Amino acid sequence: MKKRKNKLDEMQEQKLLHIESAGCWIAFIGLMLVIAAQLVYYGEDCGEQIIGETIVFLCMGCYIVTACVKNGVWDRKYEPGFKVNFCASLIAAVASGVLKFVIVYRENGTNETAANAGTIAMISIGVSTFILCFALLSIMLLIYRWRKNRLESGLPDDQEDE
Repeated sequence: MKKRKNKLDEMQEQKLLHIESAGCWIAFIGLMLVIAAQLVYYGEDCGEQIIGETIVFLCMGCYIVTACVKNGVWDRKYEPGFKVNFCASLIAAVASGVLKFVIVYRENGTNETAANAGTIAMISIGVSTFILCFALLSIMLLIYRWRKNRLESGLPDDQEDE
């Protein structure tokens, strides 16, 4: 197939990029919500039902993170740092903890024992998620800063630091 010349002007190109970006984030957040809903509905043993969504979700996430770090981009609105990493990790911990509580509570019935089991699961998953997320974000922050310094200094990718 023959590649065609771009027939969009700069304004149309910017609008198309904005539309594509919004579509990507709608798909990303939609997949996350679908996976969470299926976990709640089917329980924790629903691996076969969510494998496709999970693969697409993880591929999208890995691509976005890799492309941003490679190009020295962190975010449009937030400065990279401890506070942002802490807040993002806390949000992830609360979301995963609440999801785990709902799953455990739903599977064990609606009594006090189920609530206690759900609370313990919520705390353990929440703390684990916070630690893992914060550690990964901190590593990504170090890589981002290193990459941004290389890009700003004009060093090519194959040249060694001195």
